[in-house]
Parts: sequence; C-alpha cells; structure tokens
Amino acid sequence: MTSMTSRVRAPRWDDVEIGDSVELRRNGRTVFAGLVDTRTEDGDIVWVTAAPGGRRLFHIADGFDLVGSPA
Repeated sequence: MTSMTSRVRAPRWDDVEIGDSVELRRNGRTVFAGLVDTRTEDGDIVWVTAAPGGRRLFHIADGFDLVGSPA
C-alpha cells in the first residue's frame, strides 16, 4: 500500500509499508493518525508515529480499522 493517496481501508494490515500515512479508526472515528514506523511480518501489529503524540502500537484484533490517508 505504498503512496496511499486515497482513503482506502487496508483489507489486511500486512498491505501497509513503513512510511505509509495512516489513520486508526474505531466506530468511524479517528483515534490516532501518523506514519507507519514498523510492522510485524504477518501484519498483525503496526507501530505508528505522530508528532507530538509519540509512537503507539496497534494490534489487528483490537477492533481498529487501518485506513490510508493522504500524506
């Protein structure tokens, strides 16, 4: 999912790549937004960084939608 320019839900989190701009949503509301810092190989876990919000870990089973956002 490199250079994500439209708001498209990643069907699997292993489709995102380091540096992609993303939003983590729950119930249609953005909870956290930033850049993918790293992810597990299977895509179950992503770390997202945002200034000044720091770095957060998200797991696919936690009920978040991972959505690409314009850079």
